[in-house]
Amino acid sequence: MKKYFYFYLTLYFISFTASASDIKSLVLFYDEVEEGTEPQIMRYIINKQFLRIDNGDDEGDFVLFDVKKKAIYSINQEDKTILKIKNHQWVRPELSFQVVTKQKAMQNAPKIANKQVYSYIVFAGDIACTQVSLVKGLYAENMQVLYEYQQVLSGQQVATLKNTPIELHTPCFLVDQIYDSGDYYKAGLPVQISYSRGYQKFLKDFKESSFDIKLFVKPQGYSEYTAALNK
Repeated sequence: MKKYFYFYLTLYFISFTASASDIKSLVLFYDEVEEGTEPQIMRYIINKQFLRIDNGDDEGDFVLFDVKKKAIYSINQEDKTILKIKNHQWVRPELSFQVVTKQKAMQNAPKIANKQVYSYIVFAGDIACTQVSLVKGLYAENMQVLYEYQQVLSGQQVATLKNTPIELHTPCFLVDQIYDSGDYYKAGLPVQISYSRGYQKFLKDFKESSFDIKLFVKPQGYSEYTAALNK
C-alpha cells in the first residue's frame, strides 16, 4: 500500500463562536480515485445527528445520512430528485471461504495526532480485498456514524445481490462490495482505504468546525423515491 500520503496530512482546529443554528462537526477531506479516472476531493461532514457527503459545494449534489432514522438520501440538484435508501437488517452468511482481518502497527509510518498508524486488511481466504491504514481510537463517536452509514449502504447491496450475475460473485466482490460491515471504522479513523474493485480513498485533511443546520436538510419540493430491491 502507498505510504507517501501521510506526509500530506494537516491537522488543524478552528475555534469560533457558533450560532444556535450551527452544528459542531468533524470534517474529513478525501481524495477519491476510481481506477482510470482523475482524483476527486470529497468532503465528509460528521456529527451526532447527520453525515453529509459532497464535493465541497454547499449548493451542489450531496448524500445525507440521518443517524436517527438510519436512512440515506442522495440529492440530485439538477433533476430535483431524492433517492432514499432504507435500512435493511442483514448478516453475512456462511461463505465458501474464510474471512479474516489482520491488524499490524505500521512502524515506519509517521504518527498522526501523536498516534500510531495501523494496517487493517480484510482477507477472503488468502486474498487481500479491503486494505485500510487507520489511526486507532481517533474521533470514535464520528467513526461510529460512518460505521452505521456503511451498514445501511451494505444492507442495500445485500438486498439487491440477486440482481448481479452469479459469475461476478467473486470472494472479494462479496467481501468488500456486498458484505462490507465497515468494521474498520470501529477500529479508527481511516487515512487510506483501497478496495479490490480499484477504488481508493486518501485522507488529505481533517478539522473540527461548525455548520449551519440548513446543510443537513433535504430540499423541499423534490421528487423522492426509494431504491429498488431484488427483481
